Order: sequence, then C-alpha cells, then structure tokens
Amino acid sequence: MPIPEEMARMIRELDLCVLATSADDVPHASLMSYAVEPDLQYIHMATPANSRKWANLKRNPNMALLIDEREKAMARNTPQTRTQTRALTVGCELSPVEGEQEKARILTFLAARHPHLRDFLAAPQIEVIRCKPLWLLLLKGAEHSEFIKL
Repeated sequence: MPIPEEMARMIRELDLCVLATSADDVPHASLMSYAVEPDLQYIHMATPANSRKWANLKRNPNMALLIDEREKAMARNTPQTRTQTRALTVGCELSPVEGEQEKARILTFLAARHPHLRDFLAAPQIEVIRCKPLWLLLLKGAEHSEFIKL
C-alpha cells in the first residue's frame, strides 16, 4: 500500500524526528535528523556505534519515529493552531545496509540534507540507521487519527 500523500508530504518536508528504541522493555528516545529516499522506502539517520540507540537496535530492530509540527504550532501559538497540529508516528524495522558503498551513499545523502552534520557523519565510528516503514499513525489535534499498515 502506498503512503497517503498527506503523510508522505510530512515525511518529505520535515527533517527532525524523535526516534524511540527499546531493549529489555526499557524505552529510549532521541532527537534525530533524518533524510528520506525519494520513493519513501527508507528513512535514514546516523549514530555513533557506541550509542545506546544503536545497541538497542542491534538487540531489537523495531523502532518508532515521531515526526511532528510542534515548531509550527509554537511559532503561531494560537488555540486554533494547537488543535490542528499534526503528529505522525512511523513504525519501522531496522534494515541492514549492504556494503561500504551503500553506507557511503547514505551518509553523503544525509550530509546533503543536513550540511551542519558533515563532520559528525564523516567520523569513522558512525553507523547508518536505515528504517523500513511498516505502519503509520497520523494524529490531527487530539481527536482525529488515521492508521495505515504498509
């Protein structure tokens, strides 16, 4: 099933998310920069190999991303804006990156989207988090939701 346009637009237009991982039923959340492939098949992030999120993903490949419009809502700060704020949860699975060439391509892709992270992304201990979306939940305000399984 293709990703509905409203959800796809949010994923493409925004570039920050909260990544939720867990190990042994202990949750961990991290603010992350991301870049998405044009066909929306994968969402990419990067992390040091010694990070808790990477350790969690190696033990449990399931994760969730929260992509939201809180910055827009806070900038306008009106009751109507708050009731229309959208938040998209993307349930994902870690998808292994095959080979150094593919890893280099993804890191270059991330650096193009986030030039301020070039030095971070060039570090030798960086791992690519390659997320394969499995389901999406779009919330509009506190009362409206739409769930799709891919």
